[in-house]
Amino acid sequence: MTTMEIPKGNKEERLKLRIIFLGIATIKGTLTCETGIHIGSGNDELKIGGIDKYVIKTANNIPYIPGSSLKGKTRSLFEKWHGLTSNRKGADKIYRYEADDIDIALSCELSRLFGSTSKEGDNLNFPSRLIVRDLLPFQKDSYKLEKKSENTLDRLSAHANPRTNERVADGSKFELHLDYNLEVIADHAGNIYRGTLKDREAEKNGIDGYIDDTITDLKNIFNILMLLEHSYLGGNGSRGYGRVSFSNLSLDIKTVPQLLSTENAIASFSIQKPTPKEIRQEIKEVKITKLITDYYSEVCEKK
Repeated sequence: MTTMEIPKGNKEERLKLRIIFLGIATIKGTLTCETGIHIGSGNDELKIGGIDKYVIKTANNIPYIPGSSLKGKTRSLFEKWHGLTSNRKGADKIYRYEADDIDIALSCELSRLFGSTSKEGDNLNFPSRLIVRDLLPFQKDSYKLEKKSENTLDRLSAHANPRTNERVADGSKFELHLDYNLEVIADHAGNIYRGTLKDREAEKNGIDGYIDDTITDLKNIFNILMLLEHSYLGGNGSRGYGRVSFSNLSLDIKTVPQLLSTENAIASFSIQKPTPKEIRQEIKEVKITKLITDYYSEVCEKK
C-alpha cells in the first residue's frame, strides 16, 4: 500500500475512491465552570430592571453549552497555536484558515479535525472528523444560574451605563462528549490517500502513515482542551468570564463491528485519566496500531 494524491480533474479515477469507515474514538469527561460563563441567546423582550442578556437554554429551560461554541473556540485556539493564516472569509466578514484542497487538508492537523471547505473548481471539500456534541448538565443540581451586574462609565462625565448578564455560575458541571471518526480514503487496491506536504516522511505510507496521523489527531484533541483551560469559553473572557477545566476523562476506541454489536461491546482500546495532560501521555502507538491494522486488513480482504 502506498500514499497517493487525490486525482484532480479525472472523474474516472475519483469514482474509484472510497471512504472506509473503521470506527469511532469517543472522548468523554466533565467540563467544570471555574468562573461564571455566558454563552448568550437573543432576548425576545427587554424588561426594565431585568436581565439584559440571558444564557442559551434548551426547550426545557436548562442551560447548556452548544457544541458549536466549543468547536469554534478550540478551532480558533488551534489556528493560533499553529500560526495558520486567516486566508478565507466566511459569514459576517469573519476570516479563518481553510485548506484549498483535500490533498492539503489530509496533510493538515487542523483540517483533519475540523474539516475544510475547498476554494474553487475541481478542488474537494474535506468533512470534519471531529464531532462535538452539545454539553448538558450532569444532573438538575449540577448547575446554578446567577446575575452579574456591570457598569460602563464615561471617562469625562462619569455617566453610568449599567447592564445585567445572566451567567452559569462557577462550580457548574457539564458532560463532555466528543467523537472522532476513524476513516480512510482509499482506492480498491487498498492504497491510502494522506495528502501532500513537503515535509511528509516518504517511508510513512499506507496504513502505518494513517495510524501516525490518527495518533497525532487524538493527542491534539487533548492538547486543545489543555489550551482552552488557559483561555476562556463564551463571551466576556477578558473580564473574568468563561474559565473552564476538564476532568474524569476517558478515551474509548471501537471498530464498526463493536459499534453494531447487539451486546454492550467492550472497547478495544480504553483509557481513563483525571486530566487532559495525563490521558494524552497514555495514548500508546502499539495498541492503536494493532487495532486499526487488523481491522483494516479484514475490511480489505472482504472488499
